[in-house]
Amino acid sequence: MTTPGFHRHRSVIARNGGPVPVRVAVRLRPFLDKAQQEKGSTVRGLGEKALEICNWRNDQESLKYEFDAFYDKDTSQDKIFTTSVQNLLEHTLHGQNASVFAYGPTGAGKTHTMVGTSEDPGIIPRSVYGVLNAVAKERGAGDGEWAYSIAVSYLEIYQEKVYDLLETKNHDLQIREDRDRNIFIPGLSEKTITDFQQFEKHFVPASLNRTTASTKLNSRSSRSHSILLLKVVKTQQVSPFRQLTGKLYLIDLAGSEDNRKTGNQGIRLKESGAINTSLFVLGQVVDALNSGQARVPYRDSKLTRLLQDSVGGTSHACMIVNLAPEESFYTDTYTTLNFAAKSKQIVNRPFTRESIVRPHVLKRPADSATDGASKRVRIEEPCTPTTPAVVQTPAKLPAPFLSPLLRRQDKFETSMVDRLEKLETAILARMRRESVLTTANRASVCGTPGQSREVLLQKLEDSRKQLRELKEQQEQQKAAAETAKENEQPLCQQLTSDVLFKHSTSFIRRKKVAETEKPKAMVSPVQAGPLKPLNMDQDSPDIQFVRIIKPKDTVKTKKEGGKGSGKWQLETNPELQEKHAAGVLDVLNSGKLKKLTSLQCVGDKRARLILGWWQMNGPFKQVEDLKAIPGLPSKTVDNIIKGNLLCFGMSS
Repeated sequence: MTTPGFHRHRSVIARNGGPVPVRVAVRLRPFLDKAQQEKGSTVRGLGEKALEICNWRNDQESLKYEFDAFYDKDTSQDKIFTTSVQNLLEHTLHGQNASVFAYGPTGAGKTHTMVGTSEDPGIIPRSVYGVLNAVAKERGAGDGEWAYSIAVSYLEIYQEKVYDLLETKNHDLQIREDRDRNIFIPGLSEKTITDFQQFEKHFVPASLNRTTASTKLNSRSSRSHSILLLKVVKTQQVSPFRQLTGKLYLIDLAGSEDNRKTGNQGIRLKESGAINTSLFVLGQVVDALNSGQARVPYRDSKLTRLLQDSVGGTSHACMIVNLAPEESFYTDTYTTLNFAAKSKQIVNRPFTRESIVRPHVLKRPADSATDGASKRVRIEEPCTPTTPAVVQTPAKLPAPFLSPLLRRQDKFETSMVDRLEKLETAILARMRRESVLTTANRASVCGTPGQSREVLLQKLEDSRKQLRELKEQQEQQKAAAETAKENEQPLCQQLTSDVLFKHSTSFIRRKKVAETEKPKAMVSPVQAGPLKPLNMDQDSPDIQFVRIIKPKDTVKTKKEGGKGSGKWQLETNPELQEKHAAGVLDVLNSGKLKKLTSLQCVGDKRARLILGWWQMNGPFKQVEDLKAIPGLPSKTVDNIIKGNLLCFGMSS
């Protein structure tokens, strides 16, 4: 019998091509204010790839930049997508990663470039639609040789914490790296999509979950970096069963902010600080890559950690730099273009992520001679006095419990699968042997039906006898309790020496009992009979160190018609106190550190202080001499004296 469906994976990484530089495109948004438009633009295009801005050091000169593409204010969303992004989508269908991210100051139009509107969609919806279209074309052109799976994830980085936008309950997710140096986020939700309508169903509500706020420069400013991840898995259904995994990162970065212009205060100021810090670390990463430093500070920020594959990593990357033409944005435009020029020098090394996936069938071990014998064993029900043993057919053997687990795991190596198969076979064989032994033992214990009936009847009679004895003991204890209740005494006279010393070392609480209210009788669990009253006029031989003192004002308050405010108190015996103080004094004068640490409230440090004072000044004359030792507060000395006197009283 076979159990199909389990797949065995063997990872194979095939590196393709050579180094690929990061592609940089610049987009200039139109003016938002006509008054600003009259002053003129600070950015001027010099063709399809070059632009210039005025030099702030010299008005007569200009600074020229050249990139892979330059889009002016009249360029449409569709042209930007087809010329800069569309050629990256095919890489995801062939097991490679691609990244597109928008960079620029706040209010420069990054979110419009990436998301767009329903009438004029941006790069994100166009890219998802393009991938779905490409997969549909390959399915139609093929003969069913390849199977495709597309999953989408959406997250944001807000104040250096990763939040899942598809599942809002997933907060502060961690970023990890597997053994193949791939960056992933455990716990990030994935939604499988087959058409664009399903993507809109997940993306539109998730976009509303992104953190935004209003500033002086933008009515709906992004307060976080957002990343949309599109994962495409392409699996071959025939030999050699290849599997290609490609990922597309679509990143909308939050813009750098000048708080003097935005007027940020409170939480907005804290948000802008986190945004500027992450973008500053991104600049450090670019500088480290261009200068060839040994350490690239990817881990200094959550943003750079996620962009590790896009900037200097193993993916095809395209940066779309957004600029604002207003004169008030000149400083931001200058720094943004310098960053873009540095990013253009970065070189990535993409490769194809490919694994071999071949179907594997788990076989159950064939029934052996032992299994046949186990099927012929007579299985009997437990013997009862009235029901004879019944012969039943053997129960079915349990199904393999490791096989479903193996079917769900698709990344186990060959050696691990072989070990799990052997483990499953050994466990099933042992279960069969134990079943045979259990059946044999039950048959030997029960014996014949007649003998088992006599044995069980005898056990039943013994149980009834024990129940009668327990019932009689319970009645005797109940009668003793009623007798104690009739002869009940005040609470203080019902305390025996055992109960007193049981609670003398801990905090003793007493309830104030009014004269009109009768106290309840207390029965110690160690007493077999009623409690004996304690004579308060004579010292009990059981009480050696503590005795109970009756209040003096109890009688007076009763005669005056009051309720009696007196309380019973515990007082130490002076005679025994001196005797126990002498014992403590002998320990103090022993001159041994081990004996000193055996005292209550005396640790190793205090014992060394006491021993040093004893060596310099001679033996102690009384326990109170401890107060003369420097470093021992008087309160600490009082605790040491009280604790050890009581301890010696209990031990004597």
